[in-house]
Amino acid sequence: MKKVILILGIFGLIGCNASQGQVSFNEPEPSDWVEYIKAVREYMYYRTQAVLQDDIQILWDRYPLLESNSKRETGVNTEKYEVETLNDSFRLIDANFSEESHERIKVKRLSDQEAVILVHGGIGYLRDDFEESGGEILIELYVEKEDRNWKVVKTDEYTLEEYKEWIKGR
Repeated sequence: MKKVILILGIFGLIGCNASQGQVSFNEPEPSDWVEYIKAVREYMYYRTQAVLQDDIQILWDRYPLLESNSKRETGVNTEKYEVETLNDSFRLIDANFSEESHERIKVKRLSDQEAVILVHGGIGYLRDDFEESGGEILIELYVEKEDRNWKVVKTDEYTLEEYKEWIKGR
């Protein structure tokens, strides 16, 4: 079975956040984990729906701040490129994501109202020829408290070079 492996949404510990480094990310307490994982799952749901329906507006309607300040070369808010790229190559009919398939989420609290969630998981897409596409996802989700829930306000993905450096540093 052929697999097209894509490094999807690899969000930045390197790049714009190199000075902060990974050491400041910690596993959240179980009671906090419940709040953070909900925000991660919600984001991943809207992200995969945007790809499956070939409509980035699905994601942007839920997270309007992700539409602005997209910087493909640094990996900031680049979901629209994933939607375009995956749907340009083949038709996708289903998806599964696993937000903690590689490791548990980690969190860097910036304040009581702001945090960054590190997600190291995966996304798999089923194509209309029943082959699979997808791959690993390493992503930082910048979240802010909104009505006692965390909401994604920015995403930051690794470039392939940054990802390779991150792997070397582990």
